[in-house]
Parts: sequence; C-alpha cells; structure tokens
Amino acid sequence: MTMWKQIRAFLPAPKPNQLNISSHGQEACGLPFEQIQEVMKWLGLSLMAASYKSNAHIIWDSPENPIDLGSVLKRGLKREEPIFLHRCGERPTPPPAGYYWRLMPEYLTLRMYQLEQQKVQ
Repeated sequence: MTMWKQIRAFLPAPKPNQLNISSHGQEACGLPFEQIQEVMKWLGLSLMAASYKSNAHIIWDSPENPIDLGSVLKRGLKREEPIFLHRCGERPTPPPAGYYWRLMPEYLTLRMYQLEQQKVQ
C-alpha cells in the first residue's frame, strides 16, 4: 500500500456536492412504484429545502421481507449521513443500541422515521 493510500484511509470520505439518496429494500417492501416515487420525491425535496447536498439513505422496512440493516447503518453512521426508514408494516425495525427512530410528523402518513442518536445525560 502506498503512503497516499495509507493516509487516505484515515481521512473522512469526501462529501459529494449533490444530493444522492441510496434506497435499501424497496423491491421487497410490497409498495406500488407510484407510492415509492412519491416518498422519494418528498424526501428529496425535504433534504433540498434543508440545503442538504450529500449522501442519504432510505430503508424500506417490511416485516415480511426484512433486510439486513447492519451494513446500511454501519456505512451511513460512519460517514455521518442521514438514515431514514419508511415503515411498511405495523412497527419499525428496532434501531441499533444508542439510537432511536424519530417519527417525522411532516410526512402525512406517519410512516417516515429518521435515525437519531440518543442523548447521554
């Protein structure tokens, strides 16, 4: 490994200058394409309204077809990228220790959550 690769390994990944939303589990959630498109549009517009221009993740949480949250959460949390969950069932998948799913009441169906770190008191 060259010296530059070793140095780069310790530096944070560069942030893109445009919004990119990675979708995880959408094929297995059972929602029609039009509904998925509406959710993605709302999320994209919300992030742009907040002047966010980097990577974000959305997890389509289906109890019938659960996805492995580990890799998505690990990558997103390491890079400090926002992680959202759209609940397709009755309850959201439990978050990792030290985090919670914050309900986003701005979304009309009350099925959208954002992963937040619990505050230590």
